[in-house]
Amino acid sequence: MAEAKFCTACGCDLQAGMRFCPQCGQVVAGSDADEEMKQRMAEIDDVLREGRMNWIFFAIALYAIPATIAGLFALVDSGATASTLWSNADFQNWISTHGYDITLKDVETYVAVAAGLALASGACAMVSMFLVFKRKMWSIAVIACLLASALCFWSVFGLFIGLLMTWMLYASKESFD
Repeated sequence: MAEAKFCTACGCDLQAGMRFCPQCGQVVAGSDADEEMKQRMAEIDDVLREGRMNWIFFAIALYAIPATIAGLFALVDSGATASTLWSNADFQNWISTHGYDITLKDVETYVAVAAGLALASGACAMVSMFLVFKRKMWSIAVIACLLASALCFWSVFGLFIGLLMTWMLYASKESFD
């Protein structure tokens, strides 16, 4: 290990074996204290990285699980949901007020498409969530999260949060095997 002759922070003369500068307290580069500090900083970085990955996992799960369940139930029961909407007086007034030529079949189709989008978005988010949990296949996790976001285009808030999660996943490549 090469001993520094001058402090890299203040320029003070250093003697062999010094761990800290006697004038400013700076850790002497190349000393055992310097190596110890680098090791501790690496440990702190690992803890912070793991915390960020846990947060990403939780945020994706918070969307993926309810979106998948809601999409599945809405898709299975799309006819009943459409009938409920169709029989609602406020919905009928809205159609009349805006002069739309909408039929019950149109509403059924819309509900089925929306439910399918929600289910597909939730399923993509589930894939991303699983890969984040396993810390495997970073690129597929990012693509699945981006796809889940894109399929959630009907919700500005959902799209924004999905893109934020995608960006955070993209920036976390070092956390994956």
